[in-house]
Amino acid sequence: MFGLNELKEGNLHDKVHNGILNGLIYEHSKQSNNISLYNIGLKFSRVKTAYEDLSASAYAELFGRYGYFFKVTSKTKSTFHFGPEIRLNYDVSFYPNWDESHLYWANYLSLGIGNQYQYQITDKQSLKINICIPLFSAFSRPIPDRQYKIDNTSFGGIINSLNSNLESGTVNKSFYLNTNVEYVFRITDRISEAICYSYNYTRLSSREGLPFQSNQHGIGLKLYF
Repeated sequence: MFGLNELKEGNLHDKVHNGILNGLIYEHSKQSNNISLYNIGLKFSRVKTAYEDLSASAYAELFGRYGYFFKVTSKTKSTFHFGPEIRLNYDVSFYPNWDESHLYWANYLSLGIGNQYQYQITDKQSLKINICIPLFSAFSRPIPDRQYKIDNTSFGGIINSLNSNLESGTVNKSFYLNTNVEYVFRITDRISEAICYSYNYTRLSSREGLPFQSNQHGIGLKLYF
């Protein structure tokens, strides 16, 4: 998938970074009456503010999700599923033109709710819509004033930093909106393809410092086997 990425790291400054978003996602799902699915993925973008000529800053996102959705309604052409999901996200940014000594992150593990609506257009074509939001999250943000001028850049030091300053909260502190729309069409009896559009919004706000916010618009292709 590829798309547009907007970031605002409040602990750095109030300027917005923009860039092209690239990503790869693997998903596995089983469906009978209910739907069980998980996915893992990686996204990356080079970003810059309006005051910079080159995209020197970098953003990376590693994520995983598991959901179990129960069938709520089923009609001739449409079905609706609803249920819980668990989501783990690591969002890491580096801004060398503004702070060449520190990483910035907005990581969370959340329990939320999601749904899937499917409308069967024809025997070979369908439309799927997914929307997910959190209920409760544990999350990590960097403190606004760091004790050391340079981060510990060893592997262990980075891992410790990305999981430090843990807090918990509901949507007032940790909120995301993940939406996905797919137009699915069958290629063969065993393979289908989908044209996808996704919109993701994230906002994380800790007790200290200012929040991290991101907007992501993405389009892509998906293969169903």
